Amino acid sequence: MTGRPYAARAAKFLRDVLAGGPLRVPELDRLARAAGLLDERQRITHAKLFKAAKKSLGIRSVRNGFGSGGEWLWLLDKQAAQPITEASGQPVAGSAPVTWVEGIARLDYYRAPTDIPAHRWRQFVSDCNNFVASGENWAERAAELGWDARALFGCHRNRPLLHLGSAGLLWAINGGRLIELHRDWATIELAVDGSRRVFHRRRLDGANITLPWIGLRQRVGG
Repeated sequence: MTGRPYAARAAKFLRDVLAGGPLRVPELDRLARAAGLLDERQRITHAKLFKAAKKSLGIRSVRNGFGSGGEWLWLLDKQAAQPITEASGQPVAGSAPVTWVEGIARLDYYRAPTDIPAHRWRQFVSDCNNFVASGENWAERAAELGWDARALFGCHRNRPLLHLGSAGLLWAINGGRLIELHRDWATIELAVDGSRRVFHRRRLDGANITLPWIGLRQRVGG
């Protein structure tokens, strides 16, 4: 398989195939490959975006049997499979908002917007995918701390790299590593020299601020 599995497709796939009940992991592997969502040598349990989708949907790993005869199944909790929000509309603690996962899945890694160089765009998309699929659960923590999509991913509608003062946290990572995340600030280890930078959470409002999967002009063609 070429390219990478998209998180929104992965989430829809899991909702659909598990709607009728739990399935064995090898069967999920087979179905995901048939759907073009896994490479031949990939395992669904190791694919980052499937792991993120699994967590977002509240899917549980269940052991059936003991010893060498036992097997693992994935079970979709029907209640958890509903949009993961409280009555207030705020994300429930411990879950990455599905809207973030699905929004990032819409970013085309190979097709940069008009005003962004291809290499910089690919780095941004990679940073976003790492953010929602990280073992440190950064996306879940951000949701718990009240970071919204604009504070994380937002950018200026035109020439966003010239307006990084009006951009969210993910634009500042740029291949580096998120070290700390708090309610009003974060610490990033920069890729260029390993130094650390404090990023203060911004309130990004106004007509010129958008989310990258909604309002950036795309190049015509590939």
